[in-house]
Amino acid sequence: MRGYVVQIKNALFKSSLRKGAPTVFPKAIDHFEIKPEEKWVVWGSERSKFMDVISNKYLAEPPLSLKYGHVREGVPRIESVKFTGVMPTAHLSARYEYFKDEFDQTCGKFIKDNSMGSMAVSYEVAKTNRAYNPELYASLMKDLKLEELEDRWAMGLSNGQMRRARLARGLLKDPDLVLLEDPFLGLDPTATSIISTFIGRYTRTPIVIGLRHQDTFPDWCTHVCYVDETGIVFQGDIKSVKGQIEAVNSRYNFEKVAQKSNSQFTLQDLISFHPLAQKSQHDIVKVPASIELNGLSVSYRGVPILKDLHWKVHSVSKWHIRGNNGTGKSTLLSLLTADHPQSWNSKIVENGIPRKTGSTDYFTINKKIGMSSPELHAIFNKSQSRDLSVREALATGFQENSSNNFLSCYKDLDESQRLVLHTYADYFGLESIQDATYGGLSVSDQKLVLFVRALLKMPQLLILDEAFSAMEEEPMQKCFQVLEHWPGIVLVVSHVPAETPHCDHYLQLVSPGEYEIGDAESQKPF
Repeated sequence: MRGYVVQIKNALFKSSLRKGAPTVFPKAIDHFEIKPEEKWVVWGSERSKFMDVISNKYLAEPPLSLKYGHVREGVPRIESVKFTGVMPTAHLSARYEYFKDEFDQTCGKFIKDNSMGSMAVSYEVAKTNRAYNPELYASLMKDLKLEELEDRWAMGLSNGQMRRARLARGLLKDPDLVLLEDPFLGLDPTATSIISTFIGRYTRTPIVIGLRHQDTFPDWCTHVCYVDETGIVFQGDIKSVKGQIEAVNSRYNFEKVAQKSNSQFTLQDLISFHPLAQKSQHDIVKVPASIELNGLSVSYRGVPILKDLHWKVHSVSKWHIRGNNGTGKSTLLSLLTADHPQSWNSKIVENGIPRKTGSTDYFTINKKIGMSSPELHAIFNKSQSRDLSVREALATGFQENSSNNFLSCYKDLDESQRLVLHTYADYFGLESIQDATYGGLSVSDQKLVLFVRALLKMPQLLILDEAFSAMEEEPMQKCFQVLEHWPGIVLVVSHVPAETPHCDHYLQLVSPGEYEIGDAESQKPF
């Protein structure tokens, strides 16, 4: 058996065999090798591209310059999982309640299903009818804390729970190599600890992870490979490249500080479009709470998710919605957006009026709401909107139901809407790429487009559910500056302090019937 898992020597990589096809990186990779006992992190701006190289998604030149060791069946079985979105559904509400459709399967069935079906997202695996290993299944369920979720409907899992289920599903195929990109993205500390501890201890299959610049290396990391647009910049055991890691971080932080907007518009220009920007604080505080929950409870088949929740949200307030994955944050947000089947509930009061059947409708509710979320990102990437230009993708934010409407509509915008769009695009540096295809953007730029899109109709309620996960630091800080002065209500869901804008208040969900409400200054640490 060979002494390496992956070995690259003097290799160029191309996406096709056609003459003159461009190379993935401008120069050949002299040498790269992963051995069985090593724990690698691929780091840097082009980590995704390099991990695709490792997973044999490009053509090596010469052909034998890329080799795999420890292959059990002649052809390497490689599992590549990218956690840049969540499992897409036919409709956002499908995640919050049981539906009899193609997504109807339990968590356990989803993990055992080795075929490439409609539940798969953002990663590619080979179709196979290989029977699963019961002992391996039991071990994965135990170590990834999935035993209690085995009979839960897969569509009802939280982001963190689905992350663990997808990891178990991939490993149950018993591949020769597993590549995980951004495995901790958007997870709460508990879920991060479960997955990181699991990867650090797992030895049955070699696992390589990809991380962003701002991510912390896990304690179990033994080797680092830093990759930018030129290819491998440096690699080696983490101790030997410590100085180079520090140099990259210093340069990265310097560039963040040095970045300045060259937009012709100011922050005040952006805010001035919002109706509440023209009202005095005295006028705003006189109106009743914009959102009020009076003992709200939600159950799935008798299992409580939210219980007796009392919460008042006033206009021009910013809230951090906190809680571990699975505590009901997504359910709460889906009730506010009327995506949840139990949304018509008189215990939900909007602007002093109880919400009940006949009092309002889905489209009226969503006229006032702008949002960016993992679900929206996943669906946007799986719909025809992926082929829209950046300009057209932004324009969909003006639709009454912008959370589910992704049709080309820029030509239908009036003059005032086009002014808003171009002002925001210019301020956030999107004007120069307005003709680029949304699907061709980096994940960071896609998240930025979805954030700006959420602002354009000047919503009364702005929901930002993990809106800044995978976004680069410079655009994220520009978003934070706008939010600091944003009129209206802002609800933020985030587990990472660096990805959380300033909030005035917090709501922390602990378990059904147990929650905390307070001012941000009195918040407990993350």
